[in-house]
Parts: sequence; structure tokens; C-alpha cells
Amino acid sequence: MSKPLRILATLLACLALTTSPALAAAPAKASADFEEKLFSPVDGVLDFEETADGIKVSGSFKKGFASDKPADYQLLVLDGAETVVDFTKDFQKVAEIAPPEVDAFEFTTTTKKKINDIRNEDVVVRQLVDVAAGIKVQAEIGRTKVEKV
Repeated sequence: MSKPLRILATLLACLALTTSPALAAAPAKASADFEEKLFSPVDGVLDFEETADGIKVSGSFKKGFASDKPADYQLLVLDGAETVVDFTKDFQKVAEIAPPEVDAFEFTTTTKKKINDIRNEDVVVRQLVDVAAGIKVQAEIGRTKVEKV
């Protein structure tokens, strides 16, 4: 076989191997399982999947939501006190809340962060609550770790 044909054959073999669906890498995934406990009423699951556009989040909550207004809630991934990814605006757009539940939802947050950036970090749900006449604060109502699936 001539050298140009060997090069072409090698390139075609490489192309076949790299585009094979069986060998294609599965998208990175993670999950966060909230369990109701003292001072943390949220109960539900969030699933995270890496996409070309960012991180796709799907989930639902069975308990823990007192207000039916999505604008009263924040959904964040935190590293200590530092925000890694803020899912709040996308969550607020799709959340259908019938207290104490949040119906199944799905959204994709445009971000350069990857699943590896949020694994082992805390995902936190906060609710805007009245503490006194006219004074509102964000109270944490759920926290759990993002884990590899």
C-alpha cells in the first residue's frame, strides 16, 4: 500500500473511532438529594447534566415550599459562602409551586461551569421570609451535596 493510501486509511480509522456512538463519552451527570430534617424542610431531588450550552437541571420537590411565588426562592450552588453557579433566575422562570410542592421542572443554565465544578459542593434553596414588619431576609430552607451519579 502506498504511503498516501496508508495515511488516508489511518485517518478514516481514527474518524470512525472518534465518531462512534458506542465510544462517545456520556455527558457528565450529578444529583442532589434533599431530605427533610430539622430547620431544613425541603424534600426532593435535583439532577444535573452537562450540555454544550451549560448545565441542565431537572427535578421536583415534595415538601418545604411555603410560598407559591417563584420570586421568593433562590437556588444556588455554593463553595463555602462563594456562589459557584446561580440557578435562581432559570428556576424562577419554570417553577410551578403549589405549596408545599414544586412540580417537576427542567431548565438549562448557560454557564461555562462544568459538572466537575459543582460536584461535592452544596446546593442550597433559600426562601424570602418576613422577619418583622417590612423586613424580609433570605432564609435557608434546604442544603445538600451535589454527588456524582
